[in-house]
Amino acid sequence: MTASEWLVEGLRERGVRWIATLCGHGLDPLYHAAKKGGLRLVDTRNEQTASYIAETCGRLTGQPGVVAVSSGVAHANAMTGVVDAHFDGAPMLLISGAGDFPTSGMGHFQDVDQVALAAPVTKFARAIDCPERTLEILDTAWKSACSAPPGPVHLSFPLDVQVAEVAAERMVRLVDDGSSAAAVGSDIDGVASALAAAERPLVVAGSGAHYAGEGEALLAFCEEFAIPVVVPIWDRGPVDRVSDVFLGVIGAASGGPRLLADADVIVMAGAVADYRVGFLQRGAVSGEASVVRLDRGWGSLAGGYRARQGKSHAQWLGEANRRKGAFRAKVEAAAARQASRGLHAIDVLEALRESLIDDAVLALDGGSIGQWAHQLLCDRYPGHWLTCGRSGVVGWGLGGAMGARLVYPDRPVILLSGDGAFTFAPAEIECAVRQRLPFVAIVADDQAWGITRTGHEAKFGEAISSSLGPLDFVKMAEAFGARGVKAVTPDAIRQAVSTGLASREVTVIHVPIVGGNPQVGP
Repeated sequence: MTASEWLVEGLRERGVRWIATLCGHGLDPLYHAAKKGGLRLVDTRNEQTASYIAETCGRLTGQPGVVAVSSGVAHANAMTGVVDAHFDGAPMLLISGAGDFPTSGMGHFQDVDQVALAAPVTKFARAIDCPERTLEILDTAWKSACSAPPGPVHLSFPLDVQVAEVAAERMVRLVDDGSSAAAVGSDIDGVASALAAAERPLVVAGSGAHYAGEGEALLAFCEEFAIPVVVPIWDRGPVDRVSDVFLGVIGAASGGPRLLADADVIVMAGAVADYRVGFLQRGAVSGEASVVRLDRGWGSLAGGYRARQGKSHAQWLGEANRRKGAFRAKVEAAAARQASRGLHAIDVLEALRESLIDDAVLALDGGSIGQWAHQLLCDRYPGHWLTCGRSGVVGWGLGGAMGARLVYPDRPVILLSGDGAFTFAPAEIECAVRQRLPFVAIVADDQAWGITRTGHEAKFGEAISSSLGPLDFVKMAEAFGARGVKAVTPDAIRQAVSTGLASREVTVIHVPIVGGNPQVGP
């Protein structure tokens, strides 16, 4: 067998059923091996989208999604999804073709140090430089992608290595003696003591809690003792059901209810101390507040908390919910003022809410419509919903919807996007149609980069390079073989979503809306 065939065998051994890709001669041997080995190749028109598909798989399943691209600029294009996975701690594997290894650095076709480009944003990056070590190197990369905290990895695969024949007895495998196992212990006793002394505790539940499978145990503990829970915007959702303790997202452009600044004990649960929590610096949090961390072990916390006479915080939770209600009322009032000029994002969200049955997958692209959705739609934050991620990237949505369909063949998949984000890679509609990856996309069209334009108007009195021209998204969809529908009333949106989901076709719903963002302050 060739090294390419061994690599395909190694991927299949790990349950990989498909590879997202854009073809190029740097991948020819691997392509041939994939076809022979029964791995589905999901091809795109842009390497960026292929990498988004793989990254989406990692975020939904906790197992690495795989993307394979050719060399040079193809590798650079695919790095967008890798960077997104880096921000979110999503496991994924980028395989990039390359010229023959002996001429690396001498100027062969598309000669660039791909490992060096990937290294700063991956957990593991190297070239498969020895055919006999193909599976050992894959073993190491895969283990790194899945170990806590998870993240993206990269393998460059030179052409001469791809075609090299390797007998089974010469193929090396990783021997795991357990000595490199990641430490996942948590100071449960310390967290129990801190919480037991608290008057106004707050749990910030991030992507790490989701990937660790701690979401339900965390929620159950907080419900038992009436402790508010928030999620940093764009993190993976650990709240799979409606709960009184879930107070929504923090770190959105529009602010949120005042909770972080008044909490006296903040528990970071798989969350990062970044800009969304004010870097946990004075001003964003009280100077007297204690900050502790508990990523794992929430199921064991209750006993230690009770032993320390930990109490219920029903009064604080009630106040937190009152603040949440007041903040939401401000957002809705801002929407009502803007909606007097025409169909508004809030109309789109209210129509969409009725279609979000429990198993529906909602993909939220970056941009203005996503900010409205986080403030008005997220009464829960299910693990099977996806946002553009902590990077805040726009244009992720089409790849994200295709990836969600590959992971969940039978669930409803709905993409909510804006006109700017949706047009990053509209030709991928054709790929989704051709490969029978149906979803319903709602395009909220305000003919602008909405957040930027609103900010410019507030700062400068005018929009600067942030307005967009009109597009006919119905004709665009039809040109790529999809169904196109224009909806100009809430009822029409509801009907179009329902019909689109029932049709099992790629459906694009064009919804012209008035501009505006929910920037109402804390």
